[in-house]
Parts: sequence; structure tokens; C-alpha cells
Amino acid sequence: MSQPSTDRSGQIVPRNKANGSGGLPDLLQRMAPEIARAVPKHINPDRMVRIALTSLRMSPALMKCTPASFLGCVMSAAQLGLEIGGPFAHAYLIPYKTECTLVVSYRGMIELARRSGLVSAIYAYDVREGDRFSYTLGLNPNVEHVPSADPNREDKKISHVYAVAKLKDAEPMFVVLTWAQVLKYRNRSRAKDSGPWVTDTTAMALKTAVRRLFTWIPQSSEMARAVEIDQAPEIGRPQLSAFDESVTKALAAEGVDTSVQDAEYDSQPGADPPVEGSDREPGVD
Repeated sequence: MSQPSTDRSGQIVPRNKANGSGGLPDLLQRMAPEIARAVPKHINPDRMVRIALTSLRMSPALMKCTPASFLGCVMSAAQLGLEIGGPFAHAYLIPYKTECTLVVSYRGMIELARRSGLVSAIYAYDVREGDRFSYTLGLNPNVEHVPSADPNREDKKISHVYAVAKLKDAEPMFVVLTWAQVLKYRNRSRAKDSGPWVTDTTAMALKTAVRRLFTWIPQSSEMARAVEIDQAPEIGRPQLSAFDESVTKALAAEGVDTSVQDAEYDSQPGADPPVEGSDREPGVD
């Protein structure tokens, strides 16, 4: 637990007063010891705090988010060993009304899969108009993709995205999504018109394929937790309730209100629930 805050005279400041004095940056700095305890050994906790502070400066809307949602997202990313934004872009902090949402990128999903040791390789690609692409299912599933040599290939429309995992001591598995299927999943997101779905559309499409692939491959506890957190808003569930119990306990110890308003997490009107756990054959989702 972090040390209590004191004023200039050395008197202890009540936690509820300290929480309101410096806003989210102050709270984040005081939660640094808890973040340091949460991160895996390969993660620098000071860097995590600096990146989160940078996110606050770069996105003023995050300053309007509730302390519990913002700090919960930061601590959960730290527990998973995922860097927020920056060159790795394992995850993003996306404000939605007064709630901060942790969105795990396809790079973050792949990082967790590789780190688990349960797969020997995992990757995802987009298929553009002009590429040679085909796949087959059944008893001999296979996918073939030869990208076009057109220098303007990246400007072409995306027709499919797919993700492949090479499993240890098992046959490779893959998932293919048409662009129409990607859009269907995007429309379930609260942030379909903002954030990475707008600024990094291709990356989010690849992430959609990777997350579908996670349904079929062996998962570590970190992989399962990342999917649970990532999909919570899509099914109308408060993301805070998907965080590890240690996160909410650490926040409560600092006097942070961890109650949630379910109205903030209402799913899109008319949206179908995600198909996690579907019994469809891998390759088509």
C-alpha cells in the first residue's frame, strides 16, 4: 500500500481530500508503488507511470474520466505487462463519456500469446484488392496469400483479414474475416467512431481477427484476462468488474470510489452479443 500523503507541515492529509487536490496526475503518482508491485519483472514501472502521464497530457478528455476507470485501466495494463501507446502500442486508453476504457491492440494480443509459451508463432495480415488470396477448411485447412506487387497496394481496399497461430505439438490454426464481418464487430464497439477504430483502422481490424483466433487456441491466464477486459464494454458489462480483484482493492485502499454506473456501459442499441465461445469451425467467424 502506498504511503499516506502529507501537507507542508508534515500533517497527514485525509485520502479523500488528497484525491481531489491534484486530480488524476497526483493520484497516478501516489499509486506508483502499487503499479510497481503489479507489473511483471520485464516491465519498468516508472516507465508505465510516465506513459500514463503522457496519455493524460495528449488526451485532455481522459482528465474528465473517473479516477477508478482511469487508474484501473493503467493498473490492469501494468499487470498484463502491456505498454500503453508509445512505439509498442500494446494498448490504448480511450475515454467514453466519464469512463476510461482499456483497449488491447492486436500487438498486445500477439505479445501475450507469444509470452505464454503456448504458441510458437502468431501473426495477422490484411488482404488488399489485387492480392492473390484463398483458403480452405475441412479436413485439410489451409490459407494462401500472395500480396500484390503494386506500389500503391496500401491504398487499396481491404477485402479480408486473417490471423494464424502455430501451436506447439499441434497443427496451425487460423481465422479469416471478410471486411463486412470486421465492420459488424466494429459496430458493436462504443468507440466505433473515435479512437483507434478511426486512427488505426487496419490495426483494429487485425486485432479483431486475433481476438477471434484466441477462441480456438490454448490461453494463458493473461490472455483470458485481456479478452475479458477488452470485450466487457461490448456486452454491456462495466469494465471495472473485469479487472483483477487486486486492482479494485488497491484503488479502494487509496479512497478511490470503485462503484460503477451501469448506464455508462450500455451496449449499442440492437447490437448482437459477441460470439466468443461459438462452436463454429475455426477459419470462419
